[in-house]
Amino acid sequence: FKHFFHGMLERGVYLAPSAYEAGFMSQAHTDQLIDETIAAAAACFREL
Repeated sequence: FKHFFHGMLERGVYLAPSAYEAGFMSQAHTDQLIDETIAAAAACFREL
């Protein structure tokens, strides 16, 4: 999780700093922001 967390942080996505914490979505998250987050996660997974 540490490598994924830091990879996402480098891409501008802040996650809870523990794999055991929950993350939530809200109406404040636009479709564009969600797409950017998914793209950042995909890039991180390719590097792991």
